[in-house]
Amino acid sequence: MAEDTDQDSKTEDPTSKRTQDARGKGQVASSREVGTALLLLVATLTFYFQGEKLWVSMQTKMRLFFGGFISDDIQPQGVVVLVQDLLKGIVLDLTPLFMFFMIVGILGSIIQHGFLITLDPIMPNFGKINPLQGLKRLFSMRSLVELFKSILKLSVISIAVYVALKGSIVEYMGLMDTNLTHVTAVLGRDILHLFVLVTIAFMFLAVIDFVYQQHEYVKGLRMTKQEVKDEQKQMEGDPLIKGRIRQIQREMAQRRMMEEVPKADVVITNPTHYAAALVYKQGEMMAPKLIAKGRGRIAERIREIARENKIVLVENPPLARSLYSDVPLDSIIPPQLFKAVAQVLAYVYSLRRSRS
Repeated sequence: MAEDTDQDSKTEDPTSKRTQDARGKGQVASSREVGTALLLLVATLTFYFQGEKLWVSMQTKMRLFFGGFISDDIQPQGVVVLVQDLLKGIVLDLTPLFMFFMIVGILGSIIQHGFLITLDPIMPNFGKINPLQGLKRLFSMRSLVELFKSILKLSVISIAVYVALKGSIVEYMGLMDTNLTHVTAVLGRDILHLFVLVTIAFMFLAVIDFVYQQHEYVKGLRMTKQEVKDEQKQMEGDPLIKGRIRQIQREMAQRRMMEEVPKADVVITNPTHYAAALVYKQGEMMAPKLIAKGRGRIAERIREIARENKIVLVENPPLARSLYSDVPLDSIIPPQLFKAVAQVLAYVYSLRRSRS
């Protein structure tokens, strides 16, 4: 009951991180029936296109093998040679076929979940030998589904055998009076028919099982709302900590900006709400540069530093607002503000000349 309650609380689809973590552990949606159906399809095609050739090759090898036994001068050493030649011929004929089937089996897995190599599934896990857990798995829904699939596959094979052979029973009765070539032709025809029927049935079963395995895989990875929140915190950081970091970064940036204010040639004010500090080094800069700006308490602090360092404060509300809203910090002022700023700087320079 506790497990059912826990599963009911997992209402959220798995995140990409959870899916990737599961994949890293070898937990992927995989249907064995897809691989079986693919192997059956390849085996059926191989039997159709290469079956006769393989059968003729086997007949030739067996004829040579048994022909050697009836030789008058057969020796024990000759028997060994005959057996070696027979086995070597069989291996040479069947090895490429088995290798091809192995590659097809690997492709069946890659088609379902891509290329994946992980040692995690084969690592020792003592939790899997827990008797209680074993009993739970034995009577779980997954075990019942696997039992149903096994019964279904056995039924499919039985029905396919019946359908493939029901029309040939009478024909088989008369095979005793025919030659081997005719017998093999009849058997080959019916075996191919059987393979085709079983392959078609298993392909339908594979499609259904693949959809089911995908559904169960996603269901098994579902998360609670709290798990989603915890994962977001883990990936993005705690919002409180992130907020504190941003605050510290803002304070450091403001501190650096305030250290630049004493270098200003003029501070343009609103007069109370905005403040913008400009510097211009003739011959070194293409245009005046905004080195500090702020509103509210920051603007007030900029004005205080300007007074402490005897920097000229000029009240120009429109220009102060434009500098604050339109010009990024540590940037050259845009051309549309050249005229207004030039008038302010001309006023500042005239004040300096009059004081000197």
